[in-house]
Amino acid sequence: MVLAFGVFGWYFKQSRQQQQSVKVVGYATQEFESNVVKWTVTLSQRVSMSGTEEGYRIMAQKLDSFKKVWKSTGITTDEFKVFPITVNREYGNGGQVGYSLSQRVYILSGDLEKIEQIAINPAIFVNAGLAFDNSQMEFFSTELEEIKKELLGTATQNARERAELIVSTTDLKVDKLLSARSGVFQITEPYSTEVAGYGVHNTSSPSKNIKVTVSAEFSLK
Repeated sequence: MVLAFGVFGWYFKQSRQQQQSVKVVGYATQEFESNVVKWTVTLSQRVSMSGTEEGYRIMAQKLDSFKKVWKSTGITTDEFKVFPITVNREYGNGGQVGYSLSQRVYILSGDLEKIEQIAINPAIFVNAGLAFDNSQMEFFSTELEEIKKELLGTATQNARERAELIVSTTDLKVDKLLSARSGVFQITEPYSTEVAGYGVHNTSSPSKNIKVTVSAEFSLK
């Protein structure tokens, strides 16, 4: 019985010691620049009810002209993707009046400055008789995963520093990391206050700011 109470007392003491911990939320942020741009444009052609065959021929000519103009720019392309033509019915006051044909093309490149200049002022395409129904630039970074890993480490270190600050007025010391849980990443344009519970990944700006939190629990000794 004495031995049993001794063992129970030891376990009780250990459990009390293990309950000494502190929970904090660490924070880290970093600015970075994109190194890849995705430029998406849409070519289109409207035709009459009986003009779909002619519409396909015109779309083929437009795509050929687009490729020739793009080749003349000399911009390095990592990927040049052409999607199939889509056909939609067009309606007027009296019902269907024809069809609208459209084709999406996107280009991936590391030459952000040149593509941005062309997208803002596409005179080289306009002079070739091409107009875009839609033009969109999206900016990405091939180093994003490494940036995320580094930021998680920084946020965890920040959590430890906050824990040490919390217990600095006591005789306890921060010891081991018991658990850690990452929040979602918020990737925004610089000086943005945009946040979302499911995370944010802004692609409209080449300059970006990434933020993350880490909820951590440390044992105390």
